[in-house]
Amino acid sequence: MSDVSASSNSLVVDGNGRVRFSGLGSGIDFESAVEGIMQARRIPVDRLEAQIESGSEKLTALADLRTLMNNLRTSLDDLYGRQTLGNSGNIFENKSTFASTSRLDGGNASNAANLIGVAVTNAAETGTNEIEIDQIARAQRIGSLTFTSTTADLGTASGGAAGSIAGTFDINGTTITVDATDSLLAVRDRINAANAGADATGVRASVVSVNDSEHILVLTAEKTGTNIALDNETGGVLSELGVSNDGGTTLLNELQSPRTAQFYANGLLDQDKWHSQRLTAGAALSTFGVDAGPFSFEIRDASDTLLGTVNYSGTDSVTDLANSINAIAGVSASVVTTGGATRLEITGDGGQTINLSGDTGSAIEDLGLTNKQLIERDSNTISDLFGGVTLTLFGSEPGTTIRVEVERDLNAVKTAVSGFATAYNELKIFMNQQQLSNPDTGEATEETGALFRNPTLGAIEQALTGVLGNGAEGTSSTFTVLAQIGIDFVNNDAVADPLLRDTLNIDETELDEALLNNIDDIERLFAFDFSSSDPRVQLLSFTGATTYDAGGYTVNIGNYGSASELSGEANSDTATLNDGTDSVGATTSGSFDINGTAIAYDVTTDSLDSLADAINAAGIAGVSARVVDGDGGGRQISITSNQDPLVVNNDTGDLVGALALTTEDYLVGSANVGGAGDGSDDGTATTSGRIITVTDQNGAEGLRLLYNGAGDASNIDVNFTIGVGAKMFFELEQLLDSQSGSLEAEVDTLNEQNRAAETRVDEMIVRLDYQRERLLERFIVMEQSLARMNSILDQIREITNAGNSDN
Repeated sequence: MSDVSASSNSLVVDGNGRVRFSGLGSGIDFESAVEGIMQARRIPVDRLEAQIESGSEKLTALADLRTLMNNLRTSLDDLYGRQTLGNSGNIFENKSTFASTSRLDGGNASNAANLIGVAVTNAAETGTNEIEIDQIARAQRIGSLTFTSTTADLGTASGGAAGSIAGTFDINGTTITVDATDSLLAVRDRINAANAGADATGVRASVVSVNDSEHILVLTAEKTGTNIALDNETGGVLSELGVSNDGGTTLLNELQSPRTAQFYANGLLDQDKWHSQRLTAGAALSTFGVDAGPFSFEIRDASDTLLGTVNYSGTDSVTDLANSINAIAGVSASVVTTGGATRLEITGDGGQTINLSGDTGSAIEDLGLTNKQLIERDSNTISDLFGGVTLTLFGSEPGTTIRVEVERDLNAVKTAVSGFATAYNELKIFMNQQQLSNPDTGEATEETGALFRNPTLGAIEQALTGVLGNGAEGTSSTFTVLAQIGIDFVNNDAVADPLLRDTLNIDETELDEALLNNIDDIERLFAFDFSSSDPRVQLLSFTGATTYDAGGYTVNIGNYGSASELSGEANSDTATLNDGTDSVGATTSGSFDINGTAIAYDVTTDSLDSLADAINAAGIAGVSARVVDGDGGGRQISITSNQDPLVVNNDTGDLVGALALTTEDYLVGSANVGGAGDGSDDGTATTSGRIITVTDQNGAEGLRLLYNGAGDASNIDVNFTIGVGAKMFFELEQLLDSQSGSLEAEVDTLNEQNRAAETRVDEMIVRLDYQRERLLERFIVMEQSLARMNSILDQIREITNAGNSDN
């Protein structure tokens, strides 16, 4: 027999799991032969898999590119001029503020932070405001008598009979019940429980323990400047508590009276009134520093005509001084208490202007008599004095002037501009990495990114570089490109790192100088800056399609009118229209027109409901009607239009008059840009309510305007400049658009190519596996045939050898 050796390397397992040895019959390693053949046939698959790997690397790089482009767009959010409520999204309108104090009398003014807190929004106007705080607002606080225990029933704790205090009383209209077994803590809890929900009393209760045997119930108003109303007592509870003996009219233990905040602002004068500082009505003038006298001062009118002379001495009381002034014709004086402060007030009769002068003593100065306009607020938080400014009053200091200065926050602008430059440089460095090449051969290096020579990357880079190179449109020639404010491209010849080529560099000194002296020009250099010849036309938004025109655009508005009509109230929406008790009380049937369409009615059978149904059934374009609840609890018919202004006329009966329609809203019916002066629709603009949107038939496409006028308007000039930030923002938005952007198109193409290649690879591998199995089967059949032939040969040899042995 032939001598055949076998090893694991010659072991072959076919697709059916059969185990065979390669080359046992032939001596040929057909497994290696098959693998060699299949490797040659797999070359197209390897190429496709390499293509898939390359595509995946490009997709990863494109994802990084998208992130960096999004970062650059985000850095422009506050720079490009987007329109937001109160300019909150415009970094150029950010405000900063600081306060300082001074006195004219040589005294030491407190630190401003001890007197006032200031917060501003972008809506605040730049400039300086001055205030003088005469008094701050405070809440009323009322105390009870002293109780010996917080847990015993009130009668026992007050030294009376057990359970002797019981009844009810009202706090700001809410009834508080006190039971005979209630303790001081229980009453506190009852009062606090009533200070909750929609009808909260606005009064909180607490128990102050002076020591183990002295405890006081304290009521505190949550709002400053307002009184706690105590009323409708039963059982004498308030008296037993030591709060009031007359049901709350007079307080026995007012710990703190309520008072308003009082202050002066910006030197405002009250021409017909003079008032003093806070005084005590019966006190002698000497109490306030007035010498013995006698002295006098004059009161004159606006033409400096003497109205009278006031004589006084230090021994006079404030009331005496008021009486002396009242003796002068044309002038009145009184001692009044306002906002918790008692003052002497001197007024000119009939609102005539008066002036105090010629004081031979010091009463005018010592009493603080002034005609500065006294301003009052119930709260120490004041947000309606200066637009966009909220003041919080911490303390009062008469005679101290607090200067509140509001300026643009230049640091915020610089931070935003620097953030933009940083985001641009990060994107540019990534792009440079992708396009690194050998300077000698121009070919990629080991450090080159996956997007080498990618046309989409090149187009994006060219588009963004073009925005910076072309600069702003419509701005001053000295503020057109970033280089003019110290933001310029680096000198490539001086850059050692190729990744830094064409990045931006900021000259801090030049940028700071531009920010300090030309902030408005910098805003126009970056942002979309809009102006209108008619303040009733305001900018809402714009798009990248909005095109600059040196001549500007002309807006015409027409067909302006009612968009919503509301009837008077009726008691019922189902009562007939001629019902004067439950409905509108019309008497004559007929018809009326809404935008030219007749609406017939019968006052004896129709109701508000059926009238609304008839209007809706008429099918008038954009017009609808419904019955709604009125503010007074009745029912009203509301007729609205969202297309053309409502015109309700030609009533042949008396229903329209009985409905008493009032206009609730208005509608711009038509508008055009650059068209007829009557505002007729020519396709250049669409309208919705008061909003006008310019269409693609005009260069100002995408411009959205709000019209706040009250009638037609024509020849309104609107102009705008387009800054680098706005152009860059919308360029990025277009490039990143998920539907039409070139970046997403490239991603979609690569994904499709990878999917197609993966499908092709899967199909080719299936065929290669099939071919390998067939090849293996053929070699195995050959091995089997050779094995049988070898076996026959061995038998022949044995027979031959046996025959030779016999011979």
